[in-house]
Amino acid sequence: MICTHAAQYCLEMGGSHASATHMRMLQDCADICEAASKLLLRSSPQITQMLSVCASLCEQCAASCDKLTGDMQMKTCADECRRCAAACRQI
Repeated sequence: MICTHAAQYCLEMGGSHASATHMRMLQDCADICEAASKLLLRSSPQITQMLSVCASLCEQCAASCDKLTGDMQMKTCADECRRCAAACRQI
């Protein structure tokens, strides 16, 4: 959810915030987190693989947000992505 909000914020900010690469990363992260949560809720046998991919994308998204230094919205998104990645690795 945080990545979806961050994407809207980035579109409003424009410039480097709205670069195609960054926007795709935010959208990919939001989508993989949603998919992982659905598989987790139904105890899918593929959840281990999905959580591994989710953790990786969350880390990549955090790194993308970190590039936009001095922006509290991006720092919040990066921090939340790292928490999500850590949670995926714990399950």
